[in-house]
Amino acid sequence: MGRHLQKVQNLHDWVSELSDAVRDEVISSFVDRNLIAGEFLYRQGDPAESCFQVTEGRIKVCNTNFAGQELVHTYLLKGDCVGDWSLLIDEPRMNYAVACGVSAVSVLRKSDFMHLYMKHAEIPRAISRVMARRLRLIFMLTEDASLLPLRERLARAVIRTAHALGEKGEDGSVTIENISHDELAKMVGATRPSVGRELKKLEREGAIRIQYGKLIISNFAAFGAQYDHLLSVEPVTPDYD
Repeated sequence: MGRHLQKVQNLHDWVSELSDAVRDEVISSFVDRNLIAGEFLYRQGDPAESCFQVTEGRIKVCNTNFAGQELVHTYLLKGDCVGDWSLLIDEPRMNYAVACGVSAVSVLRKSDFMHLYMKHAEIPRAISRVMARRLRLIFMLTEDASLLPLRERLARAVIRTAHALGEKGEDGSVTIENISHDELAKMVGATRPSVGRELKKLEREGAIRIQYGKLIISNFAAFGAQYDHLLSVEPVTPDYD
């Protein structure tokens, strides 16, 4: 029997797992970097020379198949870390990361990262905890992709996006702004027209409303209860509250 979605703190943020003193030392080694909309944080195949923590805006982590179709693995918000895997295994970037609008990151160079990693035993422990949470998320997304029809995959992607980006209304609704049909299609590995058809069905049923670039979930609690417990792996999403 499926399980209900769980919001997890620091799902992508190992820096916040550290003690105050060690966290301050890590932060003091960061260098700020600003990105414009559409700018690559890194490209697939680039050498792994740094890891990053998002400080403003939104970063999407993606891959592209040979036909040029983009798959969005995840969106990262303020506090989320990315790029650490490649440093640990000393291999080129396995995906690419792009700024969604004006964004900013803190950059930790590889030499500084490895120095701190070897100096403080709590850093490997913190990263291991975050990696385990990410692996749990990957299992959930793999089950979604392998076992669920498009409608259910899409609904669960909308729920996760609402938790990360949505604005709660007093009437129990949640409004997601600046999320296009194309972006949702890339999140669930489907075509834009097929996602558009499923969204229209959900709209006709009264579950959602689409207006002026917004996606509004009319009754978020009921919508979540219907879709977030379909599989055996416990669904998780970052907790940004």
